[in-house]
Amino acid sequence: MRMTIVFAFVLFTSIVYATIYPMEYVRAELQEIVPNNVPEPIKSYLHFERALAIGPVCTGLDDLTGFALLLEGELPGKSSILAEIYWSPDGEQWLGPIHDWEIEPNEDEGPIDERLYSNVFYTDRPAAKYYRANFYLYSAGGTSPEIRAAGFVFMDCGWTDYDVVPVTAISTTDWPMPTYVNRGPSGWNCAVPDTFNTGTPTYYTTITHVTIHHTAGATTTPSDPCAQMRNIWSYHVLTRGWSDIGYNFILDHLGNIYQGRYSADLANLDVRAAHCSYHNANVMGFSVMGNFDVAGVFIHEPTWPALYDLITWKCSQRDIDPYGTEWNGDPGYEDYAPCILGHKDWSSAATACPGMNFHPTIPTIRDTIAARLSGTGGETDSFIVDNGDPGFGDWGTWIEGTYAPELAWDLDYQYCTAGGAEEWARWTPTLPYADTFDVYIFWIAGSNRTDNVMFNIVGGANDTIFLSQQGSGAAWHHAGRFWFESGDGGYVQVSDQFDDAGVVIADAVMWISSTIMSAPDFVRNPTAITLSAYPNPFNSSVTITLICHSGEGRNPEIEIFDINGRMVAQIPAIGSESAKPLSTNASGACRWQPDAALGSGVYLVRVKGTNASAKVIYMK
Repeated sequence: MRMTIVFAFVLFTSIVYATIYPMEYVRAELQEIVPNNVPEPIKSYLHFERALAIGPVCTGLDDLTGFALLLEGELPGKSSILAEIYWSPDGEQWLGPIHDWEIEPNEDEGPIDERLYSNVFYTDRPAAKYYRANFYLYSAGGTSPEIRAAGFVFMDCGWTDYDVVPVTAISTTDWPMPTYVNRGPSGWNCAVPDTFNTGTPTYYTTITHVTIHHTAGATTTPSDPCAQMRNIWSYHVLTRGWSDIGYNFILDHLGNIYQGRYSADLANLDVRAAHCSYHNANVMGFSVMGNFDVAGVFIHEPTWPALYDLITWKCSQRDIDPYGTEWNGDPGYEDYAPCILGHKDWSSAATACPGMNFHPTIPTIRDTIAARLSGTGGETDSFIVDNGDPGFGDWGTWIEGTYAPELAWDLDYQYCTAGGAEEWARWTPTLPYADTFDVYIFWIAGSNRTDNVMFNIVGGANDTIFLSQQGSGAAWHHAGRFWFESGDGGYVQVSDQFDDAGVVIADAVMWISSTIMSAPDFVRNPTAITLSAYPNPFNSSVTITLICHSGEGRNPEIEIFDINGRMVAQIPAIGSESAKPLSTNASGACRWQPDAALGSGVYLVRVKGTNASAKVIYMK
């Protein structure tokens, strides 16, 4: 255990502090740069503004288990900052970068000031001594971020020289709490194992959502997961000023589950954590160690059963429907969101978490949890066809890929040369129901790939899109949202028929139902309000009819949300002068014509201040 004297610190004084764990805050010179390549934003509404850089700096700590970025500035609205971090053993040969889209202020808890924080990054032994970073600033809605000062926080939280002993807690549920590594000396050895560092915990016995995260703290797996737990605790508590570590539970690549935030009765009481701004009340935060927003980095096989065990226990204990949706959020940030979701799925979150290679698996996680709870499973909402599956077919000369097949989906892929004789590959799913689906296409990017690959999406209509396979690593790439009928009549097809040179990759395609919100079609309080919409599905406008019973719900307003819980339209009170067409009493109708910028998909129509809602399907 390190020293237990804690000193307050002044931002960016280059001093090693004798905290519970030795920590060093090093300020670096901030300068504007002109980047060679600007990374694509994580949200379509973000616009690149400028780029800054700091470093290099050298840490004075003799040993180093982790580090983070500490900034001074502003991050208004939904603007965003991307950090790009490099490291070097000698200041000459640089490695990296690590990308961190999760620069954020303290909004979960802790002091509200002008500081902005990165994720926690872990190191291997021996750790690099030199560090530098670039920052890409993205504006949103006319507001831009600002960085006035920046530097690094270096931590020596001690390496682990013992074997951890997982423990078992008895919990009253059909699916018991899985074994976990506790906070004590035989566990991950938290500096304060059996209480909060400061403050008083808030407990819940009602949970509406499970939010899935990644720690994002490196491009490799941690060589010492217990040291990384101490890194995260130290940074959250001693730098960010939180009461305790921010996550409820954290999982490593070996399938170990670590107790995060302290709870007086871990098996039965759920403590409020600090993992998702505005959505910490009645929500559990489960995080997996690693950065799954990096090409070729996927969840390790031993982690999956542990993650399933953890989520199944909590869903069973708190009666959470894996396919359900609920309202949650602080005032002004209420979302109607899936009960099992990723951090980025909250509409207020401008983040890539849990990463491009982890997030698309969340529908499969819901399927697995539903199957465990019911014994038979529910209606699957994700479907994958790989190049080796029965639903895959091709024409022409396709060659088995030999470059980095370990990065491919299911460890193999095919390619052909663009142009020449016609060649195509086709993925045909067998869909049990008709719906709008988000289509994702997997490929390994490379400089020799074709920059303008043609994909035909054949479903309710025949759409043609063009995507570049040169960038974005080995990952799932979102092709758009399309309507597909049930059965095997629809497909995705890639063709080599265009002028661009290069090779075309054929690997895997995934369909994810856009109705994963499972928005209810029924009225939860039929004695007060009846809500209906016609036609449904619709292609230009939909008429919303509202009947209020027993004199309730006079002059109600209609709110319309997309599948991420973001409000996209608000119709004035029926019967008011601004509502068209007008209704002279509390029983009437209004019309919604979606904005031209909105895409096809499923939307939730809700009567403001009530539970009355209806699901509508918009097909452009």
